[in-house]
Amino acid sequence: MKQYVFSFYTDQTKPMVREEAILADGMMDAFLKAKKIMKAYEKELGIPVRVQYKGVRYRNVDIA
Repeated sequence: MKQYVFSFYTDQTKPMVREEAILADGMMDAFLKAKKIMKAYEKELGIPVRVQYKGVRYRNVDIA
């Protein structure tokens, strides 16, 4: 499995930015999981959340 990295953020005066590494079998699986996470963040915060695809990690190592 690969780790697909997505950034979740808001366009508010006090922006929220979170990065999530999602374990998935393929790109479509990763996008479906990212959409579920986005909906959970929107429900929790009560404001629209945007998602940006960052890249793929092929090993379990940190990209920082």
